[in-house]
Amino acid sequence: MSIIESAQIEPKTEHPHIVMRPGARQPVATIAGTGLDVWAIVGHYRSGLSPDEIAQKWALSLAQVYDALSYYYDHPQEIDAILERRDIGEAEAQSLQERVSALLARRSGLSSSEVSARVKALQQLLFPE
Repeated sequence: MSIIESAQIEPKTEHPHIVMRPGARQPVATIAGTGLDVWAIVGHYRSGLSPDEIAQKWALSLAQVYDALSYYYDHPQEIDAILERRDIGEAEAQSLQERVSALLARRSGLSSSEVSARVKALQQLLFPE
């Protein structure tokens, strides 16, 4: 299996709107079809945004937002660890999510060196030393 093929695998979870995408350290819970990570939703929620506001801000359904929050409550250590490493506010969470989404977008047709460069950029973005 090539790097491109493995990067496109999105294993399902027990939550209907949540899939796992490959991450630099471990798989990352993401809202299916959006590229938006659960930790970003939780970060927005903790910063005071309501589920309705989050849904409007990111063009999500309420079911997607509540499923992301439900996933968090089922897996708090996983999401808290990501948020703790990031220790960021709402604006930073949104900016980071946009950059992650851009790196994950339009992967088909990339050469292995381009995929490797994106993986390295993603690792540096998510896990700065």
